[in-house]
Amino acid sequence: MFISPKYKGPMKRIVAINKDNRAVFIAATIFTVLGLSLQWWRMQTLNASMDQGILYQILWNSLNGNFFESTLSSQLSTSVVHNGDLPTIGYQRLGQHFTPILIIWLPIIKLFGKWALPFLQVILIALAGLVLYKLARSKLNKRLSSMIAVSFYGANAVIGPCLGNFTDLCQLPLLIFILILAIEYRRKWLTLFIALIIPMVREDTGIVLMGVGLWVLYAYKSQWKLALYLILYGSVSVIAITNFIMPIFSEDNSKRFMVENFGQYLKGDNQASSLEVLKLTIQQPILLIKEILSPPGKTIRYLAGQFLPLAFIPLVSIDIWILMGLPLLGLLIAQGNPLGINWRYTYLVVPGLFSGAVYWWSKNKYIFNIKMVRTLWKSCIALSLIFMLTSNPNKSLSWLVPSSIQPWIFRNPIEQWNHGQAARELLKEIPQNATVAANNPLIPHLADRQVLVRFPAMYKYKDRKKLTHNVNWIALDFDYHYRSAHAFKKHRRDLNYLLEDITKLQKEYSIYKAKSGILIFKLGIDKNPDAEQYLRNLITQASLI
Repeated sequence: MFISPKYKGPMKRIVAINKDNRAVFIAATIFTVLGLSLQWWRMQTLNASMDQGILYQILWNSLNGNFFESTLSSQLSTSVVHNGDLPTIGYQRLGQHFTPILIIWLPIIKLFGKWALPFLQVILIALAGLVLYKLARSKLNKRLSSMIAVSFYGANAVIGPCLGNFTDLCQLPLLIFILILAIEYRRKWLTLFIALIIPMVREDTGIVLMGVGLWVLYAYKSQWKLALYLILYGSVSVIAITNFIMPIFSEDNSKRFMVENFGQYLKGDNQASSLEVLKLTIQQPILLIKEILSPPGKTIRYLAGQFLPLAFIPLVSIDIWILMGLPLLGLLIAQGNPLGINWRYTYLVVPGLFSGAVYWWSKNKYIFNIKMVRTLWKSCIALSLIFMLTSNPNKSLSWLVPSSIQPWIFRNPIEQWNHGQAARELLKEIPQNATVAANNPLIPHLADRQVLVRFPAMYKYKDRKKLTHNVNWIALDFDYHYRSAHAFKKHRRDLNYLLEDITKLQKEYSIYKAKSGILIFKLGIDKNPDAEQYLRNLITQASLI
């Protein structure tokens, strides 16, 4: 379309806006299209796993009137893990993770089924980038704002978790960016509403809200009342949820998750509330400092991965360190330091990092005028993308990147597709209302039912009356462990467990169908000679590893 240089109407303004925003919308579109495509591929080729199945089962049960119930979550409860009990119908996951905000996605689950959560994750993160751009535009020119938004879409810490199992934390970047944008524009009611719901994302997200409150106190001293509200509400929400609300549903937070995450501070105790953990942590400053600093290599690599797409330029930003400091500290002091750049916990840190970068650049705009700085920044974004590709985040690029170099393990896309197709065909044999046990790769495809437990080791459950039952069907992706057992100790160990349990279950179950390493067992002694021979051959081959 030709527009005269003298024309001053709305069409020319629209064309100008589109031109200025082009890089952001191209990046957002590429991110969304590739993200949706790779999530589709992960599901089709059986690379999604139990964590996604848990959340899908919770929401499916909620749709059917059994709010937040999950037998998969029950299997992770302290009564099962520590006391040897069986998974139970009626167990509510809110005692493990307090995530009531998930309930708003029930209509999407109803419409799209098992595809809803992985696709929703990509869309929420893509929208977060657009809101970040809007926040940047409130302080910066279009070009610099575009660079920050493109940095977000090119960050390994953003892309990696987005290409993994659905996580409740994927809602956090969008909410934090909206919150800070509302604070910037002095939208009181929007600010209060978003702040109110952030602790509903997960029991620990109030800590992120506290960080925002501390930052408001630093950056907008005139809004000290708002800052105090955010700090107070964030801290009280964490204390109230973890100490008073979650124990209503189960003791898992104090008896399992606090012990597993912060057991080094507990002096041998096998139970602690979040307040007790905080008290014991403060009483042991030397241990606390040791946990923060070690392992130094892993911590440095993690921070480098976070700052790389921003070219390390805002590394000295006070805004960034205040906004991301508290959630980062929580990760550093946790047992084992959950500092994987492709792990879901990065979404606790990412919002503070990128929103803080906006405010650092608002005070240092002149630096962006240096051509070398712009070139360095673009190179860092490209390098971040290269590192992301080579890391094969959450096996989303397994069609391109080998699982192991030495020894060489690579499955070509056709092989992966055929294996997934065989699994989908055999899973259709299982009735919709049947009770099922399955191993990790098959769980997301079977989670739309009241009873699903993870195999091996588990194929029994308790009903609401605490009566014990066998599941009707067992579905196994035997090839999942078999193909990598020679290279990875974990897969070799799990393969041995699988072989032991297959031997045990054949007293009560018969092999019903088998194809491409996918095994379907049915309760009873109906014989399928071909499937039995296939299983015998498979066991013989596996025993040679």
